[in-house]
Amino acid sequence: MTTHLRRLTIPAQDPAALARFWGGVLLRPVINGSDGLHLQLVEGNEPQALYFTQAASQSASDGGPFLSVGALCGRLAEEVARLVSLGAVLLDTSVDDTRPTMMADPEGHQFMVELSEEELIDGELGHAR
Repeated sequence: MTTHLRRLTIPAQDPAALARFWGGVLLRPVINGSDGLHLQLVEGNEPQALYFTQAASQSASDGGPFLSVGALCGRLAEEVARLVSLGAVLLDTSVDDTRPTMMADPEGHQFMVELSEEELIDGELGHAR
């Protein structure tokens, strides 16, 4: 038997509002299934990746798991502004368009906004914008 990851469950005070927020972030429809609200990320409903990093501290409030998102194209600052317009809170006040930015969803769950695919490719090729 092989085990696979089915879902990442995000606790929420208002699951419908939080599902709408993440649906807006990821541009995915909110599905009201028999087991509750969810977003289908990819075919088969399996996450694209899990990353494990060294925690900065032992505190559960700031050392817990978080999602990372990134746009396919555009600039990091543009994506951060779009997410703020959806209700996200900027946690990292030193946004400089060269490194990931920490944010929180409307319920305080932290997530990271990474450089876009376009910016990563430009960086690898040495192109400045």
